[in-house]
Amino acid sequence: MKAGKGLAAGGALFAVPLMLVGSMVLMGGGEAQAGTCADPAAVVQGTTLPSQVAGFSGEQLTNAAVLMDQAKKAGMSVQAQILVVQAGIGESTLRSIDYTDAAGTVNGVAITIGILQQDESYGQRADRLDVAKAGSGFLSRLKAVPGWESLEPSLAIHRVQRNADPDHYTRFRSQAVQVVEALGGAKVSGGECSSPGGSTVGQLAGKWTNPLPGAEVTSPYGPRGMVGSIGGVLANFHYGMDFSTPGHAGTVVAPADLKITVATDTDTGTGSGTHVKGQTLDGKLTIGMYHMETGSLRVKVGDTVAAGTPIGTEGATGNVTGRHLHLEFFLGSFTDPWVPIQPTTDPAPILKEKGAL
Repeated sequence: MKAGKGLAAGGALFAVPLMLVGSMVLMGGGEAQAGTCADPAAVVQGTTLPSQVAGFSGEQLTNAAVLMDQAKKAGMSVQAQILVVQAGIGESTLRSIDYTDAAGTVNGVAITIGILQQDESYGQRADRLDVAKAGSGFLSRLKAVPGWESLEPSLAIHRVQRNADPDHYTRFRSQAVQVVEALGGAKVSGGECSSPGGSTVGQLAGKWTNPLPGAEVTSPYGPRGMVGSIGGVLANFHYGMDFSTPGHAGTVVAPADLKITVATDTDTGTGSGTHVKGQTLDGKLTIGMYHMETGSLRVKVGDTVAAGTPIGTEGATGNVTGRHLHLEFFLGSFTDPWVPIQPTTDPAPILKEKGAL
């Protein structure tokens, strides 16, 4: 734990972007439905975890997975998972410790302990040393911070932890992101780390097609004003393209040959609604398709599908102002990318170059 922590209102010596991407609220991800179990070693409740990520291993990754699971159980986003892991790194390097620094003692007795260095306002000693309970306590207080979703990540943590240095947590952001990305495919609450799909659908020929045939482009990639009730730190920039089919709900298809990495109806505070993500087979892009009708998905995680393969039905699930498809192109191969962690690019020039727009 670092020195110089101050006493917060409410009694704790406190020591994860819900952001907007076009018409969808991020950092979503909620439960990452896809992922790999590469480099297995540690195990949490039957789930295989990587052996090392960003310099952390063993108990540290187990603790990170438990913190992430608390965010999922609270119905919070991937951003909340990152924040609680980031706080855990900054407070204790992801270890549940029973001591504190000199600034957090009274008559030599530690008053802040555990993975998040919490005081008695969080509960009994055993509760604060319990990683799951410590994470739950942090997330509960994070929820109570007005507008936490729009705050700079380190500042959002600081509003809970009340560190003497508001920028203390900034330097741990990259490590936290790496840890959450690496553990994002693991089902911490039990079950295997594997994909339910695995089929190859259609003829893989490297072709491209319009992702929503017969639709109109209703909102391009780039700067724009806030739309409807949607606001926040990224509301003035649209990180994807919106398509809408006049008069009826169209069929969303794979714009290119894709390996499906996410396919879910789950929306745990992400605003993405029913959505699918997949990697192009050349590894250059990861494509996200959002807001489809619940129950309409026709692909599974692990499937490899040809361009033009039906993915689902255009819908209005998640944080939207009307029925449409929100399409995002991320530069590179990612399992479950989200803005602003992974870089996006304008889909229009690529679709036009490929003859798909």
